[in-house]
Amino acid sequence: MFAAALAVVFVVGCAVAAPAAKRPDDTNDRYADRLAELVNRYREQQGRTPLPVDRKLAALAREHSAAMAKAGRLSHDDFQSRFRRSGYGMCVENIGWNYPTPQAQLLAWQRSPGHDRNLLDARVGHMGIGAASDYVTFIGCR
Repeated sequence: MFAAALAVVFVVGCAVAAPAAKRPDDTNDRYADRLAELVNRYREQQGRTPLPVDRKLAALAREHSAAMAKAGRLSHDDFQSRFRRSGYGMCVENIGWNYPTPQAQLLAWQRSPGHDRNLLDARVGHMGIGAASDYVTFIGCR
């Protein structure tokens, strides 16, 4: 924990065996949009309110996914910076790599207790999802 109002889980999902082909930007946007829809459907099924997509959070998530793609590794590096720049008082973050479909990525997060907790956190009121190449970041804030 970085601060009393900040919650973050530093766990990552397992990657599939073979690297997927890099996605063009428009495909990354469709992947992120579909994943946001699936996150909201899942939240509703679990009795949580859906989360509006915050463009600023989506931009921060996209930026982080691009940084991970450039580095070629999963990380929560610079989370404190993303949290401060979000303008919110509390944020959580999930990251993933190499899940070929939004459904596969969501399932991996659901199977991980820390990631699942972030997806269903009742304190979270907004989200942003960004994808770059085979990397994806979910940021949920309040």
